[in-house]
Amino acid sequence: MNLPRKTISFKNIPAKFYAYLLFIVLHVALFNVNAAEWGDSYRILRASEYIRQGSYPSDEKRPPLFSALTAIRPNSVDPVVWGRVVVFIFSFLSLIVFDKLTQIYIKNEKYRFVSLILFILNPVYLYWSIRVMADVPFSFFVLLTFYLLSKYYESLKQKETDKDYKINNFKSLIFMGIVCGLSILTRFEGYLLFLSVFIGVIFSQYEIFFKKIKIKELFYLIKKNWKKAIVLGLTTLITILPWLLYRNPLESEYFEEPSRRTYNFNTIWIYLSSILYIFGFTSAFFFIIKSSKNVLDFLNRNISITTFMIVELLLILVWPAAIPRLFLPLIPFFVLILTISLESYFKNYNNGKKTDLLILVGPVFLLFFYILSQYFLKLQFLVPVKVAFATIVLIQIFSLLSFYFGKVKMFFYLVLVSITFWSISAIFNHKDIYTAIKSAGIYARDNLDGKIVFNDTTSIADWYINYSYPQKDLIGEKWDFSDKKRLNYEYLLENDVSYVLVTNEDNSSFDLNMKNFKHLKLIQSFRYNIGSKEFFASIFEFKKIN
Repeated sequence: MNLPRKTISFKNIPAKFYAYLLFIVLHVALFNVNAAEWGDSYRILRASEYIRQGSYPSDEKRPPLFSALTAIRPNSVDPVVWGRVVVFIFSFLSLIVFDKLTQIYIKNEKYRFVSLILFILNPVYLYWSIRVMADVPFSFFVLLTFYLLSKYYESLKQKETDKDYKINNFKSLIFMGIVCGLSILTRFEGYLLFLSVFIGVIFSQYEIFFKKIKIKELFYLIKKNWKKAIVLGLTTLITILPWLLYRNPLESEYFEEPSRRTYNFNTIWIYLSSILYIFGFTSAFFFIIKSSKNVLDFLNRNISITTFMIVELLLILVWPAAIPRLFLPLIPFFVLILTISLESYFKNYNNGKKTDLLILVGPVFLLFFYILSQYFLKLQFLVPVKVAFATIVLIQIFSLLSFYFGKVKMFFYLVLVSITFWSISAIFNHKDIYTAIKSAGIYARDNLDGKIVFNDTTSIADWYINYSYPQKDLIGEKWDFSDKKRLNYEYLLENDVSYVLVTNEDNSSFDLNMKNFKHLKLIQSFRYNIGSKEFFASIFEFKKIN
């Protein structure tokens, strides 16, 4: 008896399956592409080692949750590898929640797929999703909070006489409060998230932006919803209370950083460039502007998301410490807005016919501005390598020509190529960053005894010398070598120094002629190049005179 064979039809596979597959393949392929992590990553890992010993470093400015999660690792697993695993998990969870949000705000399945692809391949998000940093975990909590808020709004549609009405409301508020608390314990911007959600609960789905505000309606909503807002606030407070009792958040060094920043024309330029090119293709904002009515409608109907985006953008402007990394929690909502704009624009687009030449003025201007920004600013995510940069510009030009001649599919394909190339180029151009200081730290840890001093301010040398498999026979101290007297024979002898580690990785303009110090003998040097810049980390032995 011959049974009918079952055949697999790829037509029946949901489009988002391929998006999820792309995410997994991409992140697995890039899992260990970075030779080293950023300096802040090692501060996080250092804090995790403190947590494993039952304490927390007094000089750590960051909240503890991400460090606590990286502390929960098997003893046999390398801390850096485990940190990357944790970030990978949060990245994947972020994709899942973002997918849920697209189902709420984007009805067309084709554009939901587009939204997922734009999110997965976003140059800034992808770059930091393979780094041991707290930004992606924080972004996950932001996404989850707004998803829970949308479910809360759905529960409000129940009749107040329904016996489950109050219970469902209460549960939603409790869950949101917990997640808001977890976001605060991840990054300080969590307080802005709580503020935004608090406003969203108070004013429910009231369209407060871009319209005349009726004071009576606002007071009515406050009177109606203040108890619910209190439940949210108390839950958030209870979640973070143990940390608040342990340490005053106002004592963090973060609050001192804005005063150290110099605000000038370049600061504003970097800020604007980060926003304009955050999507990976220069014509993105053209579609947002052309579909401004739909965008404003989205922002008006989602006061919490709008509030969060506004306060976060203002924070980044006054505290530009890590542009464009600080945009990470905003990127999912930028992508949502862009996809809504694309869907709106191409819904009425006359496919196959040439567009008006004037329509290209905006995108061409943005492309020109991108070239100028790259030439003068050389931001990491703008791709500093000339060949890669030129390739991206050419792809952008061809995508605009395709759009002009009505080749919509070709336009979308070229946009996809542009984003992919932009993202991968940015990652590979910086995959070797901090290689020298990492190699020097490992060499010192594995081969040297005594006291070694270093001028590395990134915390990488500190991590490998003092915290990664620490040895009792090797002690590392951070010194400021701008005061050259510290490298004099008498000073080194007085401080019982055995070795000196000199690097320019945290300051590419640092220059110190070691030939002037005859008592320091070079024993090992590590070097690499990024573009036209050479970075080094050299270890010298202090030769004592008997």
